[in-house]
Amino acid sequence: MREATGTSAVAETARTVAAALARFDIPHLIAGGLAVQEHGYPRVTTDVDVIVPDVLEALEFATADMTGPLARIPTVEDRLRDKRNGVMIDLLPAGKVLKAGCKVPFPVPTSAGDELQFITLEELISLKLDSWVNSPERRIRDKADVNELILRRNLPRDLAVKMAVRAIYIVTWDAIEAET
Repeated sequence: MREATGTSAVAETARTVAAALARFDIPHLIAGGLAVQEHGYPRVTTDVDVIVPDVLEALEFATADMTGPLARIPTVEDRLRDKRNGVMIDLLPAGKVLKAGCKVPFPVPTSAGDELQFITLEELISLKLDSWVNSPERRIRDKADVNELILRRNLPRDLAVKMAVRAIYIVTWDAIEAET
């Protein structure tokens, strides 16, 4: 995994979460900023986004060892904290959308293991665009991530993003192409 400056604690936490889930045979996929890094845009991120089939089960098992590094956040039902470094972990529901209005569900992870498993580039871009469209002022970073990935990876106009965001991807791609 590519580690941008300032994100080594985040990468350490991601590996810890993957190992904790693997002990209980819970599949996972890494999304968010770490996935952006993995797919070619080295930017700083401060948390770990993990897609799991069952958020409550993942919470229970990841924190089963009370002396371990992961702790529940009592006021937030889908969030953990790494007690060693304070990095937050968001557990995301596979097969579901994060909030009303979103149209691209999180992919369903199929295998468990200690190694970090990342969402595909197409899934990442689809989720980022869907998130941005539904909260354009709050999720501007998601749009910037997509722009940077298009530029840095020289992505094609016909990238297989989800149909729900296909038109937005094409408009974005065309606008970037027009500026170059």
